[in-house]
Amino acid sequence: MPALNQEQYRPQMHAALAEISALVFDAPGFREASFRFRDPIGPDGNAELSIRPVTVGGDPLWQLTRAGLSENKGHGRAKKLLWDLANSANILLEAHASSEDGAALHLRTTKKGHVLLQKVRGGGAAADAGRSPAAGGAPGHDREKDYPLARFDSAKLLLALGFTTADGAMKPSMHAKYRQVNQFLSILDATLDELPPRKDPKAPLVLVDCGCGKAYLSFGAKAYLEATRGVTVRLEGVDRNEKVVAFCRRTAEALGCTETATFAACDIAKFKPSAAPDVVLSLHACDTATDEALAFGVERGARAIVSAPCCQHELQKTLDANLRPHRAVLRNGILRERLADILTDAFRAQILRVMGYRASVVEFVDPEATARNVLIRAVRVSRPGTGTALADYEDLRSAWGVTPWLATRLSALRPELNAPQKNSP
Repeated sequence: MPALNQEQYRPQMHAALAEISALVFDAPGFREASFRFRDPIGPDGNAELSIRPVTVGGDPLWQLTRAGLSENKGHGRAKKLLWDLANSANILLEAHASSEDGAALHLRTTKKGHVLLQKVRGGGAAADAGRSPAAGGAPGHDREKDYPLARFDSAKLLLALGFTTADGAMKPSMHAKYRQVNQFLSILDATLDELPPRKDPKAPLVLVDCGCGKAYLSFGAKAYLEATRGVTVRLEGVDRNEKVVAFCRRTAEALGCTETATFAACDIAKFKPSAAPDVVLSLHACDTATDEALAFGVERGARAIVSAPCCQHELQKTLDANLRPHRAVLRNGILRERLADILTDAFRAQILRVMGYRASVVEFVDPEATARNVLIRAVRVSRPGTGTALADYEDLRSAWGVTPWLATRLSALRPELNAPQKNSP
């Protein structure tokens, strides 16, 4: 394979691998997976890796096989080995993963370095196999531990968040939210695996939730990371709605973590965290509030940013309906709106790359659960403005004749983001 454009290959590969990793390590009913790399990863020049679930002494493990040699590893070590291989200079050529309900993911890297991911959706009774009792199903086999919230005693957390009744039964109205939180935790887990070790591993991991709402995800993340990674998580949330901030404070009291989970009622731009954040979260913050959350993470040097955008209207207002050759699209209201959504998130991801982050856009949850199922995940990897990131941003901006709101917001840090366009009068 010829030399690849790493800035093209890496974001695409990481986005695809995050989905495969979630199926392999965090989804119930995982059956098997295989990976073929360009260069050897095992003895005798072997470049293939297979993974399957096994149960040893009642504990779920992952069996990794290379060149006929197998080893069983726990969740964290198995996932780390796969991500270490993927983050190396080696190229992942093919990957195939499947689950018992028929769901499957197939990855292929083309000769030009494009990463293609094909999805096969599962269904049927097997889809409920191993579902956690808290999710509303009957107790299954050990696979239920693949749900992040089922890897530790989350009963108190689920009750405090209002997911379950006093007797531990999942409320029917919270099934979708429960699945959403689990999917988010899987993505967050994979994102943290990409980060280099912290300088002080004993220091609290600072998690800032911008536009936190009732903080279902961030409370879940705090409990999950503390239980599975053995770290202290300092959660700081900010939201303009004083009622939801009061709810979050009551939840922190119920969970006995008021000293490590604090919430402020103010604008994101005015919020000052107690320390530089390790991770900045934002779930469905409307319109430019998502951009404020991204800017907050960039300005404070967050090591990772995970954001699920909501409605996007700002860019739609500036798209020129007479812009050739796109007039046939832009004159239709619904198409104009959807195009603005796609462009806005494309600009956001590219601006994050300009600011020194490895950014990817992935599917958050099943589209049947919500139409707002896009997630932007970014990991800080370099100095701002390196490589071709800025040139790609300028090409995108020039092609559509617009300047995204986030570019204006961050222009103090990178004036090039808001520089006059070459074709401007």
